[in-house]
Amino acid sequence: MKITSLTNSYIKELYALKDNNEKKLKKLFLTNDIDIINLAFEKGFLKQVLYYKKPLTLDIDQLEVNEAIIKKLSFNKSYGDYIGVCTYPKFTFENKRRYLYLDNVQDPGNVGTLIRTCLAFSYDGIILSPDSASIYNDKVIQASKGGIFYLPIYSDISLKEMKDKGYLIIGTGLRNSINLKEVKFDSKFCLVLGNEGQGMKKENIDLASIMVKIEMNNIESLNVAISGGILLYEFKDC
Repeated sequence: MKITSLTNSYIKELYALKDNNEKKLKKLFLTNDIDIINLAFEKGFLKQVLYYKKPLTLDIDQLEVNEAIIKKLSFNKSYGDYIGVCTYPKFTFENKRRYLYLDNVQDPGNVGTLIRTCLAFSYDGIILSPDSASIYNDKVIQASKGGIFYLPIYSDISLKEMKDKGYLIIGTGLRNSINLKEVKFDSKFCLVLGNEGQGMKKENIDLASIMVKIEMNNIESLNVAISGGILLYEFKDC
């Protein structure tokens, strides 16, 4: 069967997934990125593929549609021949060694990049504060390059809970902080990155066991994804 009507009830249901709240409710999202479609299939999170012209060589339910529907469901001006319908992974927290906590990091590109970076340096998971960019944001999904399928991501764990679980809380900022090269520890930890403009919230700074900074010349600060990448690399073997 081929669907060609933009007013088809099923196409309307899929189009509704452009809304973050709808994605969160249905635990589904759409992507027209072929790499993410293939990764979702590999990890078991691909539910269906909508295709224009010819189906993919994947053993998955595939539905033929016209170009107008692909264009309508795509999130980019440049679109291909496919839309993947993917399910969100669900992870149970594990008491492992290395975690990253994002405290009100609002730019979805930064959040997605940090997810990808945590995966690259073998961190055990990432925790998003309720006011950080949502995992249901399309730009987060895109910037993570499929990292959401591999790395446990949580949005229901507070920094206080992490401290209560015995994690060393490593805050970041310029005040009352030490050079990251001087940091020495041998315990499970949770590195915290703060908001792009204001940094960490005071209540989270108060929870920190130590505050660290990156020594720099000629400039006061770096983009949070850049500074996060430096810190994640420095602490990856701790």
